[in-house]
Amino acid sequence: MEKKTIIALGLTIVLLFIFQMYFAPKQQPVQNAPVAKVEETQTVKEKPASPAEAEDKKPTQRILAETPLLKVTFSNLGGGIESVKLQRYRDTVKKDSPEKELVEDIKPYTYLPRVFKVVNGETIHDRTYFKPDRTGITVRDQAETLIFVGTLTDGKRIRKIYTLYPDKYTIDMKVEVEATDKGAASMDFAVISGKNKNTYVFKGPFTYNGKEFTQVEKLKENIEVGRDYKYAGLDDGFFAFIWIPGDESKFPLTITKTETNVPVLRSTIDKGMLSGKLYFGPKQTDALKALNVNAQKIIDFGWFDIIAKPLVLGMNLSNRVTHNYGIDIILLTILIKIIFYPLTVKSYKSMKEMQKMQPVIMKLKEKYKNDRQKLNQEMMELYKQKGVNPMGGCLPMVIQIPVFFALYKALSGAIELRHAPFMLWINDLSAPEDLYTLAVAGFNLPIRILPLVMGITQVIQQKMTPTSVDPLQEKMMLIMPIFFTFLFWSFPSGLVLYWLVNNVISIAQQYYINKKTT
Repeated sequence: MEKKTIIALGLTIVLLFIFQMYFAPKQQPVQNAPVAKVEETQTVKEKPASPAEAEDKKPTQRILAETPLLKVTFSNLGGGIESVKLQRYRDTVKKDSPEKELVEDIKPYTYLPRVFKVVNGETIHDRTYFKPDRTGITVRDQAETLIFVGTLTDGKRIRKIYTLYPDKYTIDMKVEVEATDKGAASMDFAVISGKNKNTYVFKGPFTYNGKEFTQVEKLKENIEVGRDYKYAGLDDGFFAFIWIPGDESKFPLTITKTETNVPVLRSTIDKGMLSGKLYFGPKQTDALKALNVNAQKIIDFGWFDIIAKPLVLGMNLSNRVTHNYGIDIILLTILIKIIFYPLTVKSYKSMKEMQKMQPVIMKLKEKYKNDRQKLNQEMMELYKQKGVNPMGGCLPMVIQIPVFFALYKALSGAIELRHAPFMLWINDLSAPEDLYTLAVAGFNLPIRILPLVMGITQVIQQKMTPTSVDPLQEKMMLIMPIFFTFLFWSFPSGLVLYWLVNNVISIAQQYYINKKTT
């Protein structure tokens, strides 16, 4: 491989990652204005509950509702959702790992939805004891409803009604608050866990108004969404919460945040009632389409969306046969190499010609060593006479860079690839390989086989590729496989598998072309 080709490839990968992480344009909300009333509610002093309802006077009762998809814990303190776990997804790949938890316990949001209103500088809230109509629910063949009846701290009656389904990740919700002359109440809901630490996938609030899908990358101040929205929610990478208001509940929505900078959604309960659907689940296309609000738009791979989605679709189709996404990645790599094979052959011939032209080029460099412009003119004329493209060696690699990043995005955000095993110890293609870890001088050093083998194949490929550099430079270029091995060490194992198979096929193609042309 040409020296410039390898350097260009390495720098392209590094620069694209830096660009994606720090400089990629962020979608901005349509309106970004502070909401005075919301700010006031965060600083006012809450009115204490009456002694009969004080939360330290009696134990909290929890009501567990289980469906084939969800495990939801409700609390009679506040009459809301305290925990949502996904029955079909685990927190980690370990066999004893608990179910994936989507709701974080962040005070004062220990239950959701949280209803409150501000009157004369004091916050009237629903952190009182409600009476549930059931002590537990098991949803199997038909929908089941749970009703909480209670009062706000000013004595006004409030009801929270939840309906769960056997085949849906959604919970129907209706909140009814007794009418008052002192203004409408507000409701906060859905503090998603935020435990996904991946910095290359979007995590945060989003809205959709029927035309534009907007992601709020950094919530610097409260955002007034208004009432013209189809849905809003919070993204956690592989999972999401979505609030879908009912037709009669198109009340103003605000994206705000807690004192710990965790974003929440805040809506008005106008005319004493608000209803809609709460979706707690995976960012999985079929489940999102079933919501009938174009919710699949939340599956967004950013700049590489146009490539990543077809890649995921193709792997999903082949997975129906293979039932192994590692094999699907291998098949995808083979397909890409077949498609680009004519270009690979052309690239190889170009590098061969460049190698043959080196003596002439060296003479030109010596002749015009003091005239850079003339040297470039003479070299371009030489390339033209020989029909050689000096960048021809880089082209196959450069074309594959978007595929590389699209696959990275897919491995970081496609729910189908989360915790997808390949073989032996490679049990999660969306995470770095984890064979075992060595403790060295107080540091944990993970031992990974795929990046090491990939580095070896990089050396072999480099040795087999025609080069026009001198022997000393060629030896110096051996540092590139070390650089690539280091770079790939913390990449998802599925991405390392892709590059490893790509190298192996390239070596086979190079061997075949060498035999054919000698």
